[in-house]
Amino acid sequence: MSTDAPAPTPNFPPAAPQQQEPAPPKKKSIVSRILTAVVGIIVAGLVVYGINYFTSDAAQSKAGDCASVTGTTTKPEFKTVDCGAAEANYDIAKVLNSTSESCGGNYDEYTETARRGPDSKLCLIPRVAEGACYDLENTANMGFPKVDCGKSGAFKLVKQLKDVEDEAACTDSAPLTFPEPKLTLCFAPAESA
Repeated sequence: MSTDAPAPTPNFPPAAPQQQEPAPPKKKSIVSRILTAVVGIIVAGLVVYGINYFTSDAAQSKAGDCASVTGTTTKPEFKTVDCGAAEANYDIAKVLNSTSESCGGNYDEYTETARRGPDSKLCLIPRVAEGACYDLENTANMGFPKVDCGKSGAFKLVKQLKDVEDEAACTDSAPLTFPEPKLTLCFAPAESA
């Protein structure tokens, strides 16, 4: 008996799909690599600038804030403090936009030149109390050091006029005036006050 049946096909395992070679990664162009490096440098610079800005008391100061400035006029130490603190010896009168600007007048100046980050220049008014005595001739140290009124060369603050800038208001004493904020301080030698 003969039947025309198809011949059986051998049972081979199914063929594995052919794997393609992975495409080589595309290389970035030189321009793209340079731009990436430049952007990285700019971001790093901004981070350093921001850290210096936000960690600098002087850079964060505003007019009306109080400060403790100690040390000498050539090497002052600055920190912002609460106006009620015993160490507050200056009021910040103005914050200048550039370290090349001058406060002018009778202001003490504090300049902070940051290695990286913002430079700051502040115009300062000494915090003094009416009736107290000060060493006004001490030009090497910051501020007006408070002294005993019996000390030779001491000057007594006999009058303090807020919101007034008028030398004539100090009739029998030496005036020290400030235009911003307006302030007149009248000092007299302690022995004659």
